[in-house]
Amino acid sequence: MRVEDLGKRATFLIPSIKVYNSKYSKSGRSIAKKIHKFLTKTFGGYTCASGNIYGYFAGIKKMEYDELREFRVAFKEDEKRTKVPLLQQFLAKICEDIGEECIYLECGEDAMLIYPD
Repeated sequence: MRVEDLGKRATFLIPSIKVYNSKYSKSGRSIAKKIHKFLTKTFGGYTCASGNIYGYFAGIKKMEYDELREFRVAFKEDEKRTKVPLLQQFLAKICEDIGEECIYLECGEDAMLIYPD
């Protein structure tokens, strides 16, 4: 038997409808393609889960509901610890592009909301 340690895990959620429909992108480009390119280049691959993933969130005036797509990566940090900040910066740009208030991100045991600049 052989076991390979993949390091830490990061997971983030994006509204499903905004992942595959470029009409939700201010740049007019496919968010799915942007995510694919970034995750494969930065982390060497990823897993995307779909199905019965949904969430309720406290909005400004009422509870909000979204059906979500889940993206996961595994990674070992380099000495400069750049991968998590790179992912956070990327998600802030995606958040701005698709008009979301924030994006939910988990890194290891930490959970956070990423807001655009």
